[in-house]
Amino acid sequence: MNWHYLPILLLLTLVTQGQTSEVSFNRDIQPILARNCFACHGPDEHERKAKLRLDTAEGFLTGGSSKEPVTVAGKPESSLLWERMVSNDPDEIMPPPDSHKEISAEEKTLVRKWIKQGARYEGHWAFITPSLPALPAIEEANPIDRFVGERLSNEGLAFSLEADRRTLARRLHLDLTGLPPSKQQMAQFLSDGKAKAYENMVTRLLNSPHFGEQLALPWLDASRYADTNGYSIDGGRDAWLWRDWVIKAFNENMPYDQFLTEQLAGDLLEKPSSSQLIATAYNRHHSVTHEGGTIGEENLVNYAVDRVKTTGESIMGLTTGCGQCHDHKYDPLKQVEYYKLFAFFNTLDDHGHDGDRGVNPRPFIEAKTPLSTDAEVASVKIELQRAEKELASPAPALQATWEKDVARELKRIGQKFQLISLDHLTATLPNGDPNRIQVKKDESVEAAGGDFSAYNVCCRIPEGTGVVTGLRVMFEPANSGKVGFGGKSMPGGFVMSTITPCFNPFPAKNIDLNTATPYDRVTASSFKPGFRPELVHDTSRRTGWAPALSEVDKEQHLTITFQEPVDTANQPYLTTELVFNYGEGASPKKFRLALIKGTDDTSMLPEALRKAIALAPEHRTASQIEFIRDYFNAQSRAKSPARHHVSNLKKRLEVLTGNHRIMVMNTSQKPRVTHVLERGFYADKRQAVKPGVPAFLPALEVPSDRDLNRLDLARWLVRPDHPLTSRVAVNRFWQMLFGRGIVESSADFGTQGEWPTHPELLDWLALTFQSSGWNVKDLIRRIVTSRTYRQSSNTTPELLERDPLNEFLARGPRFRLSAEMIRDHALATSGLLVRR
Repeated sequence: MNWHYLPILLLLTLVTQGQTSEVSFNRDIQPILARNCFACHGPDEHERKAKLRLDTAEGFLTGGSSKEPVTVAGKPESSLLWERMVSNDPDEIMPPPDSHKEISAEEKTLVRKWIKQGARYEGHWAFITPSLPALPAIEEANPIDRFVGERLSNEGLAFSLEADRRTLARRLHLDLTGLPPSKQQMAQFLSDGKAKAYENMVTRLLNSPHFGEQLALPWLDASRYADTNGYSIDGGRDAWLWRDWVIKAFNENMPYDQFLTEQLAGDLLEKPSSSQLIATAYNRHHSVTHEGGTIGEENLVNYAVDRVKTTGESIMGLTTGCGQCHDHKYDPLKQVEYYKLFAFFNTLDDHGHDGDRGVNPRPFIEAKTPLSTDAEVASVKIELQRAEKELASPAPALQATWEKDVARELKRIGQKFQLISLDHLTATLPNGDPNRIQVKKDESVEAAGGDFSAYNVCCRIPEGTGVVTGLRVMFEPANSGKVGFGGKSMPGGFVMSTITPCFNPFPAKNIDLNTATPYDRVTASSFKPGFRPELVHDTSRRTGWAPALSEVDKEQHLTITFQEPVDTANQPYLTTELVFNYGEGASPKKFRLALIKGTDDTSMLPEALRKAIALAPEHRTASQIEFIRDYFNAQSRAKSPARHHVSNLKKRLEVLTGNHRIMVMNTSQKPRVTHVLERGFYADKRQAVKPGVPAFLPALEVPSDRDLNRLDLARWLVRPDHPLTSRVAVNRFWQMLFGRGIVESSADFGTQGEWPTHPELLDWLALTFQSSGWNVKDLIRRIVTSRTYRQSSNTTPELLERDPLNEFLARGPRFRLSAEMIRDHALATSGLLVRR
């Protein structure tokens, strides 16, 4: 392209955007070079072309193979950089055509103007330790508003009016607690005429127990919190103690440097408390597997890789993944430096195959929840006593109605009952050997066992069957004469976790949950105590129906009654999913399915109850009266709310007082040696390395008597001269309140990340955050009491066109609620939210 033919309008780009006429290398030029040039002329020496680096000052001065400076200050036409950008020769133009990258005319305008103005090189802004900027000379009480106001003035804009009080109250409640204000809270604020009404509301919300819950959410996301192990099996694990620790830390306003230190290295502190050990679960939320087909050593590498990635992105705002295989192509992180970071996290006493059967991957400890208090335990105990008393209290009217219903049920049992045999077509399972389950010639389904099974059985319904009322599954003894493969607690038995039937007009090998047929009543031929048939309604893996152990050598059956009768005329196929997820091999050996007509012929009522109910009340003995009352309390629907209340309180008390497993960090007695891995391949080990930090960041001195460890790393991260940690932290909090950070790419402050919209404000916030003692609540208070935050989010077509993303902050924040907040909002407004 010939420079002389570029439209004159392009020369005015900076001025019309309201920006300063001086071109900044960091803001304007480096992003262009990073996107288009760094892949070949950046930090990665193995991919570097012509020995030229455009990511360092030295590279600009000395050039590459040509030994010519890349730019000549004030002379674009004499500068190699400009010459290559505007060349018409396909062998000379940069970036080359086969890179499929192109520098726009606007970007070329900026480059030319930068050279014309002196081609002053700057190191990447985020890698330079910030210095406290002077407050702009604008009359605003809050320093935040001075920086924002100055930018608005430069852009020819002004602050919007303050939002109305109702909007402010709602915005503040949602942002600080994740919940809408109640009617009473809203009315109280609207009627409060004091000058400090808003500030008082801020104080109240900062002290709310829900504040910690709200601030925990984005940190849990950044830390990849999960209560399952991931990968294909995705088994369960306990991680929630760490979630409770995070909530408590924010509620108690733990200094942020301590917050990071305990999570990275709580186990290395002197005489660490159980709370500090729980904190280290931060680095244990990665996926794990016990799958036998995987390679343990490779898994351990993957786990440490995840820890490096998470620490890099959530704390330093750095993408480190490139370094696993080669020098970073865009940031000055060498591969050997990556593995020095890796070494900090490679001393753990973890295992390549772990986390089976719902047991946490090692190492783990057992501890009480950090949120438990003596006062809450005492309160729950009192509430439980009241609830148990309520459950045991007589309810004569309700019991009389229940007795009549039971009597009617006993009369209806088996009325017009009929079993409809089915033609079993296919039996499949989602993974594993397909031969583990087969349809036999006698229309039975035989299974070869397994700890976790989900069998999908498709059957053809006989023509003319018509309306059916339920489904029965019959389990037959096989092989050793038992109905199941269960061992340990279920010898010879099984546990059915769930059952899901689907009627279809065509044969389907899998169920469709959207068309599943709902059912209500569930009965069984027998049950093991604690494993009643009704528990197939519960999707928990550790519940379900199990036949009585004394009956496992006989045929057993489970019957479900549909909520509404089903006409099979236009849907002559039935696909049923039967899930056996209890473990311990507790799955069935042989079964078959049948539809039923009429009323189920099985009753779950004990014989003693049937006899007692059949008697007139005046003819019942005292023991029969007591038995009926106890059964009514334990099983009737009328007492179900009271039973659930008691059950929930018992569970809550167990959560508050019991010890629970949590994965933690530790140091192995024989730590693994860390090697640079060629192309990141676990088995291709090159030079051994010890823990260390990247050279482009502040140095970390190695002690004379030991290697560096995670505690050294943690303390290095929160040093005053570290350029990233405090910037990344305040940016994340800003993002939570405004919907986007001052740096939009909150996990990437590197050269591929976004330029901050208000760089001086970011540095001021970062440094005052440090000087406040890393006080999170003080930071949040400062932001939400600013004029910037309190603006109306209403806009005009002109402002929306000028600043659609609200980068200049000329209006208040406006963004969508998260999925979690939508759920909690609906529960809160309907009065159904459990606030603990």
